[in-house]
Amino acid sequence: MSVRPSASLTSPPSASSQMPSQLVWYARCPTLTAMGLLAHRGVLQREFRRDPVNFISVRETSLPSVRQGYLDHSLANLVREGDAATALWSYGVNERSRLLAIGHTWHTVLVVVPARSSINGLADLKGRTLALPREAGSFSPARVRSLRAWDSILDVSGLKGADVTFFNIVAGHPSTPFGDIARREIEAVMGGQADAGLLFGAKGIELARTAGLKVVHAFEAADIRSDARLKGLAELRTLTIDYPFLEANEAIVSRLVQALALASDWARSFPKQALSHIAEEGKVEADDAVRAYGDLIPESTALGAEEARLMDIKGLLDWLKQRQAVPEALVLSDWNRTDLLTTKELPYPSKRLNAVA
Repeated sequence: MSVRPSASLTSPPSASSQMPSQLVWYARCPTLTAMGLLAHRGVLQREFRRDPVNFISVRETSLPSVRQGYLDHSLANLVREGDAATALWSYGVNERSRLLAIGHTWHTVLVVVPARSSINGLADLKGRTLALPREAGSFSPARVRSLRAWDSILDVSGLKGADVTFFNIVAGHPSTPFGDIARREIEAVMGGQADAGLLFGAKGIELARTAGLKVVHAFEAADIRSDARLKGLAELRTLTIDYPFLEANEAIVSRLVQALALASDWARSFPKQALSHIAEEGKVEADDAVRAYGDLIPESTALGAEEARLMDIKGLLDWLKQRQAVPEALVLSDWNRTDLLTTKELPYPSKRLNAVA
């Protein structure tokens, strides 16, 4: 199923505009997401200004209940675009969320070592100790990301898990925005506890340069997208929604999905503006964002539910089940509400894309 949303998203004034506003929390990864583009452009506020909803970012509060609630999806009225592993885990915990769409973020992944290390290629990782983060709490998204990445890297290097050892890096709780995982990984590598580590995306490029680390190999975004063996290096994202909110507000959720689906087209039409938003979102320089994402910014913001995307989610679910991170009984069909991606003609005037809206 491909995402081809209606061009119109604006609703006319209605009686509902007189109702008290309902607080809707939204959360997204601090990297490249459709939600991030909409948030920076103020789309959520403009498109739903006549509806009885008020969108608030979880980043605007430091309340522990909100921070934890967006991770395990126990937060009422939550819409979240973030890593798929956490979404699957949270559904296994409480079955509160529903899946609306799937996305892939393709960005550069660096294998880094100290500047004077004798490791000069991926084959040299044999017999070495690799950095592996472990966040506080009952589930560690960073650990899943790194383990899957190392699995792929070892595979293309002709190595196996038995050929290396892992050094556990204790990091903060995953609810901490812009956490300290990468910096702690760098400290472990430079301090000799680990021989090599992984740095992801534009922030990883910046940190590797600042720390003076040697890059043994840079897996570029285009290479990751084109090589099936590197699937573990792609950031698999999910768009999920609080199920009670969906049941009560399906029309609003459908329009929200359509608005998010337009982010990819907007990024393709206005690449400079998109790059500026992405750099600000990730707190990185534009040049590092260009190197991290290459020409794949529109593709990385795209959301859909095509068979290939669903198969990737199924593959991740199987991976998590093998490691007993989610219940064996968890099935995707009970979670799936990607039917809301189906285009529905709206009886409102069409609206052209522009650099602001």
